[in-house]
Parts: sequence; structure tokens; C-alpha cells
Amino acid sequence: MLALVILYCCPILFHSLMLSPIDKLGFHALGGHSVRGRVSIADLFPVSKNRCGIYLLRFRNNSFYIGQAVDAVKRFAQHRKNYDTIEHYWFQDVPKGKLDEVEQHLIQQAEQAGMLLTNKTFVTNVIGETDLDLLVTPAEQEAWLRCGEPLNNDGIDLSSSIEEKFRFKYHQNFLQLQDQPVYPQVRAVLSAYIKQVIPAFKKTEQSFWALSCLPSTNKSTYPRYFALSINGMEVLVAGEEKKTKDSFAFAIVTGSCFPTMSYKAWFLRSYALSIKASAYRAAGTDQYRIDFKSLQHLLSALNQEPSFSHSIREMNLRLMRRGGTIYSPYHCFDLAQDAMNQMVLGT
Repeated sequence: MLALVILYCCPILFHSLMLSPIDKLGFHALGGHSVRGRVSIADLFPVSKNRCGIYLLRFRNNSFYIGQAVDAVKRFAQHRKNYDTIEHYWFQDVPKGKLDEVEQHLIQQAEQAGMLLTNKTFVTNVIGETDLDLLVTPAEQEAWLRCGEPLNNDGIDLSSSIEEKFRFKYHQNFLQLQDQPVYPQVRAVLSAYIKQVIPAFKKTEQSFWALSCLPSTNKSTYPRYFALSINGMEVLVAGEEKKTKDSFAFAIVTGSCFPTMSYKAWFLRSYALSIKASAYRAAGTDQYRIDFKSLQHLLSALNQEPSFSHSIREMNLRLMRRGGTIYSPYHCFDLAQDAMNQMVLGT
């Protein structure tokens, strides 16, 4: 009874509770347009009407897609060529310069409201079939995420079968890195990371993950030993400050790394310089960057902290389900092979 009185006396609160997730995104749930079977929405956007903004699609299976368009009519036509199950369409005006910002915010809001999204950018999890499923079944992915046991790589050896010109491309970089005193630590970190937190690492090498060696990024200030990338982002990077020669390393994880605030504080004291929320497009709403005190601290965390390893598996699988890596042209086969050889040696 008290709750009813409060709602009656507070109409704004009552209204907010009655709003559907679609309304809360700024669309009118009971409005929009039924587009079942339509191949164009040109009649909804005459020349005099603004066509730049954010749209929401609802599909026949009650999943949704949130996107941006400079020209809503053209964008719908593109979707319609690929999907004939679009049922409903909503649109809201957004200035061109604000499209990315608003799209990301609405996707995050929709996820938090429990809407089933088919987006691949800005979302936390990709639903439906993916390219990764062709190499690793969804059941294998789930089992690997849960326990971390290495998946079967038998019969797969990309390094021995590639053309020599692809290996030669970054061979000199590898030799330069190999000559550095820090190389044994670099190899140990990469060996542990690849084995523990990349699914079916031999099957997915180059197509889903890539490892660059002495890349040119920040070469004049913070040169890098390596960068390991999945999909469209770097997930593990190490290098040194040019002036001091002090090493640095960072990894991208999900929030499951920190089951409690006290554990997060302890992890920071024990291993890290900083733990900050990050905002990479590909990684969804739940992502953090951990900057480590040293390569040894990173290696210790990989070997001793199960929640840390699990959070990286969660992040890496999420990214792989989005698609292949855009960094495959920079993959250094020598460095990857040496790291994987270290697994066999166990030293």
C-alpha cells in the first residue's frame, strides 16, 4: 500500500518505472514504423526531413540492432539486402558529430536493460554464429572459458607451413629483440599468456590473434617489445621507457578479475601500478586496463591468480567472437613460434 501511495504522489517516478527499455533509449516503444517485408523506407524520410541519426531495428526473433546513419534510407536498404527479418524501425535525430558517442551510450544502456542485441561493436557479448565457431565449437569455447584447459591443437603448425617470405618480413625484428637482455622474460610472459588465455592458439594464430615484434608505435618515447592483438585492439603490450630503460606492461581484462573491492585493492598493491576502466570500441562495456609494476609481476599474476587469467580468457573470447584480427599483416611468426616452443621446454 505504501508503495502505491509513493507512486501516486510521485508521478515522475511512476512514469519512469512504467517506461519500457525502448522508451528509456529515447525511442517511443509504441511508435516507430512496422517495416515487415519492406525493402525501402524512402517514404518515411522525404527530402525535407533529416536523415542523420541513430536507429533501432527489431527482428522477428525479438533481437535488436542499434546503429548510426548519415542517410537513414540508404542504411536501411543496406541492412535489408542482408536481412529479410526486420520487423520494426525506430529513429531519433542526432547531429553527425555526436553519432559515435550516442550510439555507444545507447548500446551500453540497452545491454544493461537486458535487450538482446545483434551488434558486434560496443557490445559485451556477440550472439549467434561467428567465424570462430568454424574452428572451435561453442561447447568447446564455453568449456575452455570455464576451466582454461588448452584446446586441441593437434596437426596444426602454421609456422612450418607458411611461405618463407612471410616469416622473413619480421625476422630481423625478432633477432633484435632476441639479443636484448630482457628477452627471456618477454618469452616467458608470452608463453604463459598464449597457453593460458588464447583458445586453440595454434588454430587461431594469425587469423584471430597476431603478435607484432618491435612495432614502431611510440618508438621515440616508449618503444615496445611486442603487442599482442585480437580483433581490432591490443590486449597485451610490453616495452620500455626510452630514457630510463624501465620496462612497462599492460593487459586488458574484464571486471571478473576483481570479485571484491578488497581483492582489487590487494591485486593493485601486489602486482600493478594502476587499474583503470578503458573504452575500446571492440571490448564492450566491461573492460579494464591493468598496468603492471614489471614483466615479472605480470607473469606472477598469470601463474598465481585464477581470477586474473579467467578475466583475460573472457575478454579474449569476446573479441575473437567479433571476428578475425585486423593486425594479421604484422604477425611475427618467429616470436610466436619461440613462445610456443617454450611451452614444450617448460623452462
